[in-house]
Amino acid sequence: MAKKQLLPKEAAEVLTEESVNAIEQAIKDKVELQVEAALTEQDDLYADKLQELVTAIDKDHTSKLNRVVEAVDYNNATKLAKVVRRYENELNYKASGFKDTLVESISDYLEEYVDETIPAKAILEATQNRTAKEVLANLRKVLAVDSTLMSESVKEAVVDGKSQINHLGEKVDLLEKENKLLKEAYTTTKADLLLESKTAHLSGKKKEYMLRILGDKSPKFIEENYEYTERLFDKKERERLSVLKEEAFTKRKVKADAPRPKLSEKKKEVRNPYLEELKRSHK
Repeated sequence: MAKKQLLPKEAAEVLTEESVNAIEQAIKDKVELQVEAALTEQDDLYADKLQELVTAIDKDHTSKLNRVVEAVDYNNATKLAKVVRRYENELNYKASGFKDTLVESISDYLEEYVDETIPAKAILEATQNRTAKEVLANLRKVLAVDSTLMSESVKEAVVDGKSQINHLGEKVDLLEKENKLLKEAYTTTKADLLLESKTAHLSGKKKEYMLRILGDKSPKFIEENYEYTERLFDKKERERLSVLKEEAFTKRKVKADAPRPKLSEKKKEVRNPYLEELKRSHK
């Protein structure tokens, strides 16, 4: 009823409650649509303005940022250029100093090497030889000495020199052979004299043994082995005399067992082979 009172009198009499509610709902829907349309339009407008504002802000910030970056780049580039120039100057200075030191060291080394390898005296002699060659060449021109004649003379001199060298070489070979023979004869004579002097006081058998063993040896060998050879002979001689002694005792034992003949008044001399052999060896 309240809603009808708001309507005109003619409309209120005609419309029912349901009709009024339907009209009210239709009006609400239209109002809501208009409100939504207005809000949408307002949002679009604000969005466009906001985009314009953001774009403007971005442009401003970009411009400012570019100016800041350019300023920083310029500052860093300037500082970097200063650092590069400084290090280049130091590097060039040090490289120049190192170069001077290296050149000086190499120069000193080469001078020392040349002095050791090619002494100053040799260089002077080479210079003098070159000067002498130039003088001889000038003399040859002045005296009109023919090169062919000079070559023939040099060739003959070389051939003659080679012939003399070959002849002298043959003489040297002959002298070496004679020297070798003389050394061998000297060594043999020295060995004989040494052996003769060492065996002069020996008995015949021992001397013969020493001469037979050491007769063809060198003096050094005789000096080193003479006493050993002498001891070897003495050892063999003792062994031989020991055998003779045993044989003599054996023979005497056999004779003692046999019947003894009557002895004459004069005592007969009993021969002892061992004593006789011992006396002969010590003569």
